[in-house]
Parts: sequence; C-alpha cells; structure tokens
Amino acid sequence: MPASPSHLPAMLARLNRLRLLLLERLPAGDLPATLLAAALVGLLGALATVAFRELLHGLGMLWFGRADGLVATARGLEWWHRLWIPAAGGVAAGLVLRWAQRFDAPGDKRDYMEAITLGDGHIGARASLVRALSSALSVASGASIGREAPMVQLAALTGSLIGRWRRMPRQRLRLLVACGAAAGLSAAYNAPIAGALFVAEIVLGSFAIEALGPLIVASVVANLTVHQFLGFAPLYKMPVFELVLGLNALPFLGLALVAGLCAPVYLQLLALARRPFARLGGPLWLRLGAGGLIVGIVSTVEPGVWGNGYSVVNAILQGGWLWPALLAILAFKFAATGAATGSGAVGGVFTPTLFVGAALGGLFGIGMEQLWPGAVPMPAWVAAGMGAFLAAASHAPLMSAVMIFEMTGNAQIILPLLLVCVCASALKQLLRAESLYSHSLPVAVPEPDAASLLRAAPPMIPETATPAEAEAAFLASRWQHLYVHDPRGRFIGALSLHDFGPFQREHGASAVAIPPGLLRRDYPRVSLDAGLGEILATFAQHSGERLPVLDLDGRLRGYVSKTDVMLALQERAPGGRG
Repeated sequence: MPASPSHLPAMLARLNRLRLLLLERLPAGDLPATLLAAALVGLLGALATVAFRELLHGLGMLWFGRADGLVATARGLEWWHRLWIPAAGGVAAGLVLRWAQRFDAPGDKRDYMEAITLGDGHIGARASLVRALSSALSVASGASIGREAPMVQLAALTGSLIGRWRRMPRQRLRLLVACGAAAGLSAAYNAPIAGALFVAEIVLGSFAIEALGPLIVASVVANLTVHQFLGFAPLYKMPVFELVLGLNALPFLGLALVAGLCAPVYLQLLALARRPFARLGGPLWLRLGAGGLIVGIVSTVEPGVWGNGYSVVNAILQGGWLWPALLAILAFKFAATGAATGSGAVGGVFTPTLFVGAALGGLFGIGMEQLWPGAVPMPAWVAAGMGAFLAAASHAPLMSAVMIFEMTGNAQIILPLLLVCVCASALKQLLRAESLYSHSLPVAVPEPDAASLLRAAPPMIPETATPAEAEAAFLASRWQHLYVHDPRGRFIGALSLHDFGPFQREHGASAVAIPPGLLRRDYPRVSLDAGLGEILATFAQHSGERLPVLDLDGRLRGYVSKTDVMLALQERAPGGRG
C-alpha cells in the first residue's frame, strides 16, 4: 500500500538519517574516488595500447602484406628493400612529426614524465596523437626503437584527459597521468607489478602508499584488460631448465660488474649519436630520413636490427649462439638504435636496452661456460644480463628485477636477478653516471605552500545554522566535517559528523539549534603562506584528511588535502629520480 502524502516527510527524514549514518561509517578522504579513477585510467590506457598495436599491424599488412614480426619481414625482403624502406619511413615520420609541432600549446607537455614532474598534468591530446602516428610510421618501417614509448604516452594521455574532465586539482591530475603511464607499461610488457614500480621508482622517486595504491590498481586493471586481447603468455619464452644456486651464485657478481661498467658507456654513446644529426640541421624529415637510411644500410648486412629486438632476444634466450655472432648482432643493433634515436625518431629505448643486456648476458655466459661448464644454464645468464643492464641504465633495481621476472614468468631467476640488479645499480651510482631518464626528470622541485595546494569550495555553514541545514550540508558534500564561520565570514571551527550524527539521531526534528558544545573551535587550520613542513606538522596532530586554509583576516580561502600534501612531499623526496 503506497504511503500517504502525510507520511512522506517522516519517511524522508528517516531516509536522510540513514544516509547520514552510512556517511558517518564510510572512510574519510579522497582515496576511494582516486582508486576508482585509477581503475578507469587503467582500462582506457590498456585500450589505447591495443589500438596502437592494431595500427602497427595494419601498417605492416599495408606495406608488406604480413605482420608476423619486423625481423622476419626484413629477412624475407631483398637487400634494396631493406635499404630504402627505413629511409622512406623516416621521411614520412619526420613530416608527420613536423605537423605535430603545430599542435603544441602553452602549458602542455609533450612527454608524460615532464607532465608528472614539471608540469600540471596537462598533456596535449592532438600533439600526442600525431606524435604517436609518427612513431608508428618509424616503428613499422623498421626503425630500431621500442614501441613502448608511444604506448605509454597514449595511456598517460587518458589519465590527463580523465583528470581534466573531472576537474581534479594539480596534484591529483599528475597522479592520474602517472597511473596512465603505469597502465601503459603494464599493457606493453605484460608486467603489472613492474609497471607500477617503474613509475614509483623512476618517475615519482617514492613508494608512498598515496601514489603506489592507485598505480597498482591502474596497472592491474590494464593488464587484465590487455589479456582479453593478447592472451596470458609471458613476453619472453624461456626454455625449461633447472637452476640450483650455491657457490655458482658468485659469478653473477661479475655479470653485475660488467653491466654496471658498460651501462654508462652505452648511455654516453647514445648521447653522442645525436650530435651528427644536430650538425646536419635541415628539416625534421631530412634528419629522420638520414637516420632511417643508416638503419637500412646496417640491415642490408644484418636484418635482425629492424624493430625493438624482441624476436632476437627470444632467440638469444634459447641458447646456441656463438660469441662472434652475439658480438656482431650487438654492434649492429647498437649502430641502428643510435641512428634511430639520434635522428629524433619518436620511440623508446627501453626494449633496445633489454636487447643490449641480453647480448651482454649471453657473452658473459659463454665465457663462464669455458671456465665453469654447466654451473649456470645459458637462459639464466641472458635474463640476468637483461635485468642487470636495465637496473644500471635506469637506477631502478627493484623495478628491473621484477620486470624481467614478469616478462619471462620464470621464478627460478628471482634470486640472481635481485643480486645482479642491486649490485649493478649500486656500481652505476658510485660512478655518478646519469640514468636512462635523467633528461626527462627535474633536478629540483620548488617547495609548495598552502596556496599552491589550495582546493576551493569546502562545505561551510554559519554558526547560526539549524540542525536541518547542517544535515543537508553533510549529505550534499559527503564530508565528515563542516567548516563554520561567524557573521563576518571568519572561520571559527568545525562541526564533526561523528558528533552531529548521534545528536541528530537522538533529537531528530525536535532540535531547533545545534548545541555550541558540538562546535570544535580548536579545529586545526593553516595559513595561506604555510610551508610544507608546517602543513605536515599540523596534519601530524590531526586525524582528518583535510585542513582549512585561512587568509590574514581569518577568512576561509579553501582547504588542503592530506593526499595532495603527501604527493607533493614525495616529489621532493631524494632517491629514485635520475
């Protein structure tokens, strides 16, 4: 039987009290909403990487009539085709890249690392999409670069767009861009844990839970999504072997030493490769075309230099290589990678770095097989070389160890991976060499104050507000504290839902005024010019998620969020970057 109109006010009052009770029991803060946003970024970021893969597949079918891998394609072409195709692809990519420069807008960052560490989280959508097209043209025509960079950039773009759509504050927007980057890496390498660790260890330089939780959510959701399209197989296929560690773990220290010494040389040579193209001058298409021509010349001798090297690394993992062949493919691959990246082609050097590490590990393993036959299976040397070289190049040992484990799916190599990654990274840092990503990361971040972290429009009520008005404000804002001001607009304290809720349930409609004793006049607050240290000290004495920010006249200007403060703090933390 439907309720009569006379009963509706009472029913609505009971419903409001139930909503108030639920709000009182729910966790305070922005973390639940941030995790939901991170999950959405993970989903859309993974779809962006799948779309880029489909673009590469389509270009391969259009140009070659096949899309079964660039190295296999190159081996099936005549030498003159291998010569001109990378050059033509470089010219086309350069023309598209020149077009992308027209879309650069003030305040937008081209690179997701800059958007996270230096910018406000704004990534230009049109510029990123056109640059991704340029990268696809380079990669599909055989350029010796990784496809992970445009994938990660596109996934990070989804984070930027979602954050701007939701009008998130600067710190939270940058976090969503970081979530997109983690999602892109997870989808590109089938490495959900390493995707989150990469962004935390290299880009953010911190493992603060305020950032790590959303990063993991985005990375896992992206991985689950991409599995629906690509399956569950690990990226690199290792043969079956048995590794029993004892004294045979000691030679891994030698591999770490080799990787730690070679990584700075590798990075320096990559930097030197840019100089000839800078001196060449001229339009972008000319430089990228020249870089593609060099790749083409090298590929007439060794077709295995086409692409990111994924199939060749898989072949090295299977063993059976002689040291002259490994040394030759390493030299050819480095020449092709230096030409592609030095010319300015849009792409990553992450996968080519794994290629170099695999070749170094294979060479070291061949040498150890002569000194100590059968001590360690060859695939273990190759995988450890990949991890050690990546750790030394990136200054991220934990991420490197976890990534190689996830990409191979082999638990036997975890212990040697951890050993070589930590030791190689430590040696590289003792040498004070730069990392693979030093050019994208800031040297220092200015200390923020309350004004730079300010978020506007907190829920406020006058001190003369009735219980019904306070209840409506709590339900509308979904906050657990309402800020209270006097008739002159000055902040005088806060009303807690944990105090107001029991009072409202007890008195209900009979209450006509809020008892003065419920108002917390000693509620913590900070001034507009308060520094990070003062804000942290105030939060240390306060269990809430937010602090009111007052101007010199005591009027409420907004609030600061604890999550935003922790994100700002980790940006200034020494460690992971560079």
